[in-house]
Amino acid sequence: MDANQIMAEAARCLARGAFAEAELLSRRALEQAPNHFPAAMLLGDLRLKAGKIDDALAAYQIAAKAMPGHALPFTRDALLRFRRRFGNAPAARQPVGRVRRLQMTTLGANGRFGNQLLQYAFVRIYANEHGLTPELPDWIGRDLFGLDDPFLSVRLKTLDESQADFFASLNRRTPQVLADLDISGYFCGPTREWANRKREFRALFTPDPRIAPSLATALSKLHTTGRTIVALHLRRGDFGQGRFWIAPSAWYLGWLDQIWSRLANPVLYVATDDLATLSDFARFDPWSAERLAIDLPGAEFMIDHHVLRSADHLAISNSTFSFTAAMLNEQASSFVRPDQTRQGLVPFDPWDADVLLAPGHDA
Repeated sequence: MDANQIMAEAARCLARGAFAEAELLSRRALEQAPNHFPAAMLLGDLRLKAGKIDDALAAYQIAAKAMPGHALPFTRDALLRFRRRFGNAPAARQPVGRVRRLQMTTLGANGRFGNQLLQYAFVRIYANEHGLTPELPDWIGRDLFGLDDPFLSVRLKTLDESQADFFASLNRRTPQVLADLDISGYFCGPTREWANRKREFRALFTPDPRIAPSLATALSKLHTTGRTIVALHLRRGDFGQGRFWIAPSAWYLGWLDQIWSRLANPVLYVATDDLATLSDFARFDPWSAERLAIDLPGAEFMIDHHVLRSADHLAISNSTFSFTAAMLNEQASSFVRPDQTRQGLVPFDPWDADVLLAPGHDA
């Protein structure tokens, strides 16, 4: 049998509760195909079920390398490592009385951190607008922002954003209320649909007291070397295809050359998953998460995200990670993003723009 056939047999074992046999089969599949994503995920889940955290993390890391942009290994890894250091997330509150629900069972599995912020925010804001109880699965936002939303309680009918105009219902352009449904989507359309919800959106994502001091330390370190924080996001590792295109460093360097001399004691921070990129900006003596050396196991990405949302001037990549940081940023005096049509960085309004730009799409 090839790896896919082995995994089909593992699924049958799983269905009848033969967990030990399913684990052996997932290991056999990985022997044949070391980058087999389903085998690595199953092995991780089974090791986690057995209480073997280190083994589970190793398996999830294999899955992450096999599919770098996939959300599930990211979510599993973040939850396990963060909670091993900081303890459990707040207990989920219990709904009182008979309620109408709005669920999103795909949260944590359908897009990584930036996407998850958009998805979560829509559920919470929509539920608040229409008097619904949000029910959500476990995800790293519970820990990072001290969230206590009820967990999933029943199975509901599913509805994807491609099947209905969610924002028309949110903003009451239609009388339809999406109640007692399990919704899904990426919510990467025009942010003008969120524009009158800025305060509500931002209030959802206040860092939890367990991590707030570490984030404050990161900013303090930057301010010891500069007054004006200029932050860039250069996403490389899981990008490069379709609308997840990569803008060259030269575009960011051109923007820096335009603004640097006009800024009061500037300091450069580069948020990136490819440290080799830092050499492109050597003449600006850039800081990075590695240089800040803040220890947040499972949530290392929060250092980048928090600096981006706190910067005085922000240049994002074509990524939900830095776009959501721009939406949360309340003090930046300039926001720019890469534009393929104009072959450079162009100004944008985080609250009146498409979250992602397709190749060749003009910002």
